[in-house]
Amino acid sequence: MGSIDDTKQDIDVVGTTATTNTTTDDNTHANEATSTVTGEAGAGTGTGAGAGTGRGGGKAQAFHPLETDPSVTVLSLTFPPAPIIPKQDESLETATPAVLQKEAFFHICLDTSGSMAGSGIKCAKEAMKELFSHLVHNCRIPAERISVYLYSMSCSVRQMGVFEDDLRWMDSIQAGGGTSFGSVFEQLIATIKGQIESVTSNSTTTTPPDVSSTLFFFTDGADGDAGLTRRQKEILEPLLKDTARLETTVHSFGFTSGHDAKLLSWLTSTGTDLGCFQYIKESKDIQGAMERTAGLLDSSAMKVQRKVDLYLPGAEENHESDWVTVKLAADDVTGSTVATNRDFTGPTLLWREHVPDPEDGTSVTTTSSAAPVAGIDGVQEMSVDWLAEDDVARILGMTTFIQHELLRMVEQINAIGSSRESADEKRSKLGQIDAQTEAYAKVLGTLGFSSARIKVKTTREPCMIACAQTRTLLQSFLTLKADAHKQGGSISNTSLATFNSLAYGQITEAKLKAKLDSRVGKNTALFAGLDQMVEEIVKGLDLDRLEAEEEETGRLRELSCAFSTNSYVDALRDGDCLCMTLDVSRGAGAIADPSQLVIKSIFPTYLTSSMFTMALGHSLAQNNPEDVHGGFDRDSDASIAPGLAHENITAVMPLYINEHHWKVARLRMKPILGYVVTLDATGYTYSQSTTVPFLVLVKALESYPMTEYKQRQIQLILETCDQIYIHSTSLRQSTRTMVQQFCESHTQRTVDVVTNNYVFLGQVICAVRAGDISVEEMKALGERFETSMVEEQIRRDMSWRVSGDLMGGVLEWFDVNRQRDVVGPGKRYREQHDAYVRGLEKTSGAEEVEQGYRELLKQARIEQKVPVKEKVESAVVAGASSPTTVTSSLSISEEEDQAGTQKLEAPEFKVPTIDPVAWELTEAALDRLSLIQNAVSTCVDKIRRLLVVIQSPLDADLPEVLTKRLGAAPHGALADEFFARYSRKVVLATLLQAYAHTRNSDRRSVENLMTPFERPLPLGPDGKPLPDDDKATDEAIQFLHSLYQAKMTMLVQEIVAQVEGAYLESKKNFAASTFVNTLDLEVAAGVLIETRTRGGAGGKLMTACARMKMVGGVREKILMMLRGVYEGVRLFSDQVSAEDEGEEEGGKNVWYPCKQTLYMLFTNHHDEFSLSEWRNFHPNQYEDYISCRYVLDGCLDELTPEEQSECRDVFNALHPGRAARG
Repeated sequence: MGSIDDTKQDIDVVGTTATTNTTTDDNTHANEATSTVTGEAGAGTGTGAGAGTGRGGGKAQAFHPLETDPSVTVLSLTFPPAPIIPKQDESLETATPAVLQKEAFFHICLDTSGSMAGSGIKCAKEAMKELFSHLVHNCRIPAERISVYLYSMSCSVRQMGVFEDDLRWMDSIQAGGGTSFGSVFEQLIATIKGQIESVTSNSTTTTPPDVSSTLFFFTDGADGDAGLTRRQKEILEPLLKDTARLETTVHSFGFTSGHDAKLLSWLTSTGTDLGCFQYIKESKDIQGAMERTAGLLDSSAMKVQRKVDLYLPGAEENHESDWVTVKLAADDVTGSTVATNRDFTGPTLLWREHVPDPEDGTSVTTTSSAAPVAGIDGVQEMSVDWLAEDDVARILGMTTFIQHELLRMVEQINAIGSSRESADEKRSKLGQIDAQTEAYAKVLGTLGFSSARIKVKTTREPCMIACAQTRTLLQSFLTLKADAHKQGGSISNTSLATFNSLAYGQITEAKLKAKLDSRVGKNTALFAGLDQMVEEIVKGLDLDRLEAEEEETGRLRELSCAFSTNSYVDALRDGDCLCMTLDVSRGAGAIADPSQLVIKSIFPTYLTSSMFTMALGHSLAQNNPEDVHGGFDRDSDASIAPGLAHENITAVMPLYINEHHWKVARLRMKPILGYVVTLDATGYTYSQSTTVPFLVLVKALESYPMTEYKQRQIQLILETCDQIYIHSTSLRQSTRTMVQQFCESHTQRTVDVVTNNYVFLGQVICAVRAGDISVEEMKALGERFETSMVEEQIRRDMSWRVSGDLMGGVLEWFDVNRQRDVVGPGKRYREQHDAYVRGLEKTSGAEEVEQGYRELLKQARIEQKVPVKEKVESAVVAGASSPTTVTSSLSISEEEDQAGTQKLEAPEFKVPTIDPVAWELTEAALDRLSLIQNAVSTCVDKIRRLLVVIQSPLDADLPEVLTKRLGAAPHGALADEFFARYSRKVVLATLLQAYAHTRNSDRRSVENLMTPFERPLPLGPDGKPLPDDDKATDEAIQFLHSLYQAKMTMLVQEIVAQVEGAYLESKKNFAASTFVNTLDLEVAAGVLIETRTRGGAGGKLMTACARMKMVGGVREKILMMLRGVYEGVRLFSDQVSAEDEGEEEGGKNVWYPCKQTLYMLFTNHHDEFSLSEWRNFHPNQYEDYISCRYVLDGCLDELTPEEQSECRDVFNALHPGRAARG
């Protein structure tokens, strides 16, 4: 069988057929999570001939995009649900489908070259942080599965770990240097290969699991190392496309018109699944680009997608290589592919399950009730419906196919332009593309004509829109192709970027829409019969009697629609229901997790569901949709219709008013919630019903002051939540279990167990009201439940409510003087270490090597006839004048062993300690603690307001609770009351521990955790907790002391590792090690003489030396490298005579370091030279660079006031908008 075209793997070519579901009552919601395949045709989005599912073995819809070429076939496939393989001790009847986690890794690559400096790097960092946060929090990706690559002319890699630390690190990223895509490609190749090897070696099955790699590539520039990039591209492309068991997707982001559109176009197409390319012209476009990308990523990113093997009959023999694996969509029943190089026109095709090995490694072959093809076990037949030319599914599938074909042909043009073929050969290949383009243009014209003939408006519009979008893309492609003809196959960067942005933009939007397709399929049949179900319910209601009863209570006037003025009883007569109005917003993550819906306001206006739908349709017809519903933007400011007080209504929620009204409202609620959460009525899932009303309840309980009207609103919302809770068996069972587990273990509180604490507490309120949990049980849990819930919510909110700058480092809370406690001892340790290793080298014969270098200098003096200068002292750097002098603090003993050699003591770096009892928070620390406490007080206040209701949730007690407890507490008052129980040290200990555990994995990794807040407080006579006692404070002090010790020890270990690592690195290059560490300048000169030339080995030596921290005579050594002269002796054989250089101190440099080497020299030894001297180390174009380095590295205090002012002026001129640090 032919190959699957790589550019079409991800095409949703034909409208997916839906599956049929049936609903009994609200107790059963399995129909909304699973699908049932029937033997008859089902309702679906594809409306053409043959829409539906096949008998037993599934159904395929197919067409040939070019009627004259049957070798290309577009297939849309619908399969039966995956076979269930029972586990050990499990029967087939009780077995459930396994959700397998795949080995998924994510790679974020950021261009940090000089062209990104300023607003470019700032915007890119914001985009990267938003993407990183979405992956961790919304997609539930473990941070350690994410790697960040920073590349300029070289590339560094960081594996993510602690979320907040990672964000602070991202903030510190600076731009500078050239651009080498080859450097990041090289690192990607090594990392991905290593991950594949690790997964393979750790696998316990015969066939290792698949590995998924998703790449995000940010850049704004062109390549500066074409040779390396070309070589690495030749390795990277087959790695991403052709590696067995490796699934890859590449998303690329081009900043400004200067990005290399050709390279990003190639890179985006290298994945096995098609990624998206986004052209970001201005910083304001970043938010939208990240929202679109986030919409493609959700928690299913870690889920293994089902695969099937496909075979198109027609070959003389059935070879294993003729089977092609197709990865299905997230619903695990639908998929699509494009089969090429294979004539296929038959009525059936063959397929079989691609089943992973079980844990014991034995092979598994599946069978089906469908008759298998003789001789092939586990194979099923699938009937194929060939779609007619005017079929809607074919029209939509064909437009998508043409869009992908245009992308493929652009890659062909890029390849032609880059090739070394003759002009005639290039023209010939461009001519072939012309012919293909003409054929697709004709097909597109036919599709437009067919679309216009469709009579049904709702079916005609999407076809017409798809044709118009594809026609626009075709025009852009024709312009691009015309440029290629004029320029011998080359395409301008701007033209290519514009086309890519348009093409991938349409494809990305289609992917976002496809994420809802499975829900649409499941809900279409459900909603199709909704009106009929409502009509039957209304027929059974005695609405006249209900109206008479309600008139006596006076509720009909209050509970009426603001637009139609109909009461809720009138609404029921029309098969409608009354709804509460809201203002909401949502991000793309709400599609997968409805708890991410933001309830901004609850309004006093009531609307019927039909009036809301009518207002929505009218507003959408008159305004930009984003201004109406807000789109997937959490910060949107939208309005569907104004309420009675001119409030911006963007959503409604059907209410429980009584049993009669609820019978209709519970049915109308499903499409309404589907729209409110996903902006698609058919995007409904059961989790929306068990989440959104409870979010509304939480928002209502925040009300202050608590008026009578707001209390009545709360009562309506609470009764609505009650009905949802009571009729959900699974919710009732899980809520009680989760309450018990929440206090028992900190591992049962994380987001993977309790998705949203506020929603959970709302459900607990309903559980107590329903009698599933008694008030006495909740009071018994009392303080422990409260403190653990408060601490858990603080932990979750820390990552976004508290900035890294506000929290600061742990040691800042202990008033650690970095210069006194860390830098000073670190410098002394370095001196001790250097002296220690020099002592070791002396005993190991290193002195003989140094003598050899002295002889080289002596021989050079003789050959160049340079007289020896008279000196009072030798060339060894004197201890009194060197910043790295061997002082009395050195750990080399004066004693000698029996052999007469000096004893050497290994250097030690003692960890500074504090007295935890005497230590007190400084005024600055107390101010910062107060700011952090205020930042988290909102979430603490919300939690405690819900807990107050939980203690007395019954209708008899609720009015008093709402009026006297919540109504008397302004926002923040309950949080202040909570924090007042504890000493400031206990509060600090809790906040620091929560901050350290922002990652769920960090929290779960701790055994027997009890947070400082959870320490039992003494109770007063009234049974309430008294303020913090000495015992709780003492335990907090011990925790803080242990935290200080751990952080300080880690810091000391880092310094020790840095010193030892620098020494080990220097030993890799013996000559460089000798030059850097010797105290004898004659030895240093001899090392340079041995290198002979300034380039080649000499240049590498100088670069290596720049990377290391020199000791002894640093100034003299650097001048020696730059000027190539020592005491009149020329050190390099390829330089002019020493006489031409002038005097040593006034001579000219013979070697100019590159910017990177100059930066390393400056970083390590900035205090050795003056500003003017640093500037003279390179021609004039680097003068401004040195001025900026003084600002960026915080070294301005080493300069005179005039020089400081000059550097600031230079920096501000080059970096407008960034304040120069003093």
